[in-house]
Amino acid sequence: MEARYKIGTISKLLGIPIQTLHYYEKCGFVTPSKDEHSNYRYYNTWDINYLLDSKFLRSFEFPNTVIEQIVNKDDVQSIYSRYESQEYYLLHQIQHYQGLLEELHTEKTKLARFEKAIGKLVERRSPEMFLNSYRYNNQFRTMDSEEEVPQLFDWISHFPYVKATFMIDVETNSDVSKGNLDYWWGFSVSPKKARELSIPTFEIADYFPARNSLYTVFKASAQDTFVPSVVEQVLKPIIRQGYEIVDKPIGRLIIRSHQEDRYERVFEIWVPVEE
Repeated sequence: MEARYKIGTISKLLGIPIQTLHYYEKCGFVTPSKDEHSNYRYYNTWDINYLLDSKFLRSFEFPNTVIEQIVNKDDVQSIYSRYESQEYYLLHQIQHYQGLLEELHTEKTKLARFEKAIGKLVERRSPEMFLNSYRYNNQFRTMDSEEEVPQLFDWISHFPYVKATFMIDVETNSDVSKGNLDYWWGFSVSPKKARELSIPTFEIADYFPARNSLYTVFKASAQDTFVPSVVEQVLKPIIRQGYEIVDKPIGRLIIRSHQEDRYERVFEIWVPVEE
């Protein structure tokens, strides 16, 4: 008579929780026999083979519905096709996570270096970008129709390749002396990434080419300190050094954090200038 094993024994043998074994049965990976009187489940060696095959296939991250088809229905050619499809899927996942890893490394590097850039003006070309502006000062941009509000979902769904970005409404040195400057907040993306990710830019985003600029990093604290911080830490020092601002400065948020008893924001900024 063929040996039969209770579900607890199989769980210990294969390292599969009992709840998972019930789930595997529900998915159709295995069909243990049931005692009519006790309703206990019993597994034989054939059932164990199915469980091992299912675990093996799950290690390749096949969906449960596909595993059920492979272990119960598929021929060799069908299994080959499923392996090929999963191979393409895993390659895509590797590329996806490689991209995330590169972006995370870039953000981490900024955190390690931004303190050294505060208060220093460095000649550097601004990044080429599309900017989708959604907020003017503290007012969100809205239109007459709900369908015409800024299209943000198609952009923020592509974090972290889309960056929180601001634009200061300044084009000349005299604008700075006026004091109360206006600004836009939005999201930016490089043209290359916009093409790769099919991010919509036509008619909803402004294109900004790379420009000769002065680059620096500045800090702001609580609400309503952003504009004064830009003026005092960035724009006035640039003017004092004899530069002429020739276009709207563009910058990005680096980090928001809590430093002891204060809230702190750190930004990087590119100011197009001529000497």
